[in-house]
Amino acid sequence: SRGYWEQHGRRFTAVIPTNVFGPHDNFNIQDGHVLPGLIHKAFLAKASGSALTVWGTGQPRRQFIYSLDLARLLLWVLREYEEVEPIILSVGEEEEVSIREAAEAVAEAMDFQGELVFDTSKADGQFKKTASNAKLRRYLPHFQFTPFRKGGMEGGKGVLPSLGNIRG
Repeated sequence: SRGYWEQHGRRFTAVIPTNVFGPHDNFNIQDGHVLPGLIHKAFLAKASGSALTVWGTGQPRRQFIYSLDLARLLLWVLREYEEVEPIILSVGEEEEVSIREAAEAVAEAMDFQGELVFDTSKADGQFKKTASNAKLRRYLPHFQFTPFRKGGMEGGKGVLPSLGNIRG
């Protein structure tokens, strides 16, 4: 982006979102993101009466951004952001959620009463993928992110109402 700006005078930039989740997500267990994959697994486990198995220890931490918050921020970038340097669109580090906490939130929201099992024979992946949102906060110090449990797990909106996309 910087090179194109310097050579052609055209301003482009890159936005870097963290783990996105929200309505109409990709619930495919093989290639979906963390939360919709957990939701699909919980759906199947509840339907079959089996345990909800999560890969790894559940200790890795992630920053989850609700897709509608990301959409609002993308519109802001298109209209207002004048830099060619990339900007990270993310909740703050203090909003990180462990995979265990995410799995527990999904189980609670879906009223899954079965056992939650962490398969430690599977790799955890990177422990933290923390992205600083300090630059975003300099521009939008009062931006209100949708809280993790509210955005994804409410029955009236969020991820759960789009469960029709899941196929057993």
